[in-house]
Amino acid sequence: EVCEKPRAHILAAPAPRRAMAPRGLAAAAASLRTSCRSRGSGPWAAQVLARTMGEACSRPAARPCQRVSLPLAWLAGAGQTRACSGMSIATPRSPSHGEIITGDLRGWQPEATSERNREHPQPTELFPVKDKKVVAQARPSVDPCLVDKFRRQHRYLRVSLTDRCNLRCQYCAPEEGEEAAEPSPTGDILTATELSRLIRLFVGWGVRKVRLTGGEPTIRGDFARIVQDLGEINRSLDEPLSLGITTNGVRLAKFLPDMRAAGLNNVNVSLDTLVAAKFPLLVRRDKKFHGRVMDALYTMLTDDSPFNVKINCVVLRGVNEEEIGSFVDLTENLPVEVRFLEFMPFDKNGWSANRLVPQADIVQAIQQHTAERGAGAAERLPPDTPHDTARLWRVPGWRGRIGVIASMTDAFCGGCNRLRITANGELRNCLFGEEGWNLRDVIRAGATDEALQDTVASAVQAKFSKLGGKRDMHELRERGAHALPMMSLGG
Repeated sequence: EVCEKPRAHILAAPAPRRAMAPRGLAAAAASLRTSCRSRGSGPWAAQVLARTMGEACSRPAARPCQRVSLPLAWLAGAGQTRACSGMSIATPRSPSHGEIITGDLRGWQPEATSERNREHPQPTELFPVKDKKVVAQARPSVDPCLVDKFRRQHRYLRVSLTDRCNLRCQYCAPEEGEEAAEPSPTGDILTATELSRLIRLFVGWGVRKVRLTGGEPTIRGDFARIVQDLGEINRSLDEPLSLGITTNGVRLAKFLPDMRAAGLNNVNVSLDTLVAAKFPLLVRRDKKFHGRVMDALYTMLTDDSPFNVKINCVVLRGVNEEEIGSFVDLTENLPVEVRFLEFMPFDKNGWSANRLVPQADIVQAIQQHTAERGAGAAERLPPDTPHDTARLWRVPGWRGRIGVIASMTDAFCGGCNRLRITANGELRNCLFGEEGWNLRDVIRAGATDEALQDTVASAVQAKFSKLGGKRDMHELRERGAHALPMMSLGG
């Protein structure tokens, strides 16, 4: 799956008709592999297709697959058409679109490419009429400034409000130093007005998901105003944005009414232990903060709450890996998604490979725990979107879901649609990237919207295919001073 072209992402949705046998999948994969090899694309796409669809289609209940969403940007070039039983696939000419295809993949054989197809490419949507409405809703326009050279559309903007935090988590912040609780609005960080301008511009270019991050975003003195400005942008649109925040939850409760009014309903809470006595070890702060986080969580998880809550738990070897089962138990009666994250290397955060708990170990611990509970095996779920970073599971009959974000051992760069703005106004095209484009200085120099757009386009086009241009987690560790701390990047 390590390739200079973005990974193919497949969504296999259960439907009441047409089961696909694994043998049919193998035939389709073999055909696709042959086609890809002849085009110089390699066999990896077919392997991903077979593996992902096989997981979705060969469960004990023999759930069938009738609709598959498959971005085909990895089939670069000639606009060729492939014919299948009950559907057609066309490789897209435009860098800004993928494909949605429907039908039965059994018996798929690639069709010979005609000279006419080379000279006059077929339209990129070859769908049954009944799906036209779905396609139109799924593919609103995206400005070319948000499309990189690997044809990835960047429709998700993460905005860091501050690089300060009221906690000092081991995996995020170096131990030394203290932070100011009230950043100056005339200092190095972006002001609320500058943030509002940038968010409006990105939304106008095609961004449909915005998340506030930090540091800890709620420690900004003007946090409530920023949320209100975001709400005004949201209400001005025909279709609302997906608005979210990543927070440690310590100061969250007081802002819940403002967030609710703005439509900021997607809340990710960073919480690495359910044991209050262990909290000071992990965050280097008083354990009383733990109770405030738990109170905010349970407030948001009531049945009449509008909030979609996810808990992010970074698993550290020898520190909290024995709590995986306790976190999984939260999903039994609460509508929460618990996500386990692999430990990632950032500046001065003490990363080492022997502290990393890989995805395979996490999944094994999950399954072992549910078996001991007598709840049965957690079932793999299809991703919510092609850009999801988490692999998802659910224990049958339980309310919540379980996710694993394997940034180190199973990177998901091929489907990345994220851009990040740091608190001091740098646009970063990758979590692991070493280069930034300073939008703050461009704004303060009196730049027009068009000049900002040019800067954004330059940043997007400079994006590497994966891991900020590094080969693996060991090279990431060697970045040294080129790697910003997690608190500056906002995750």
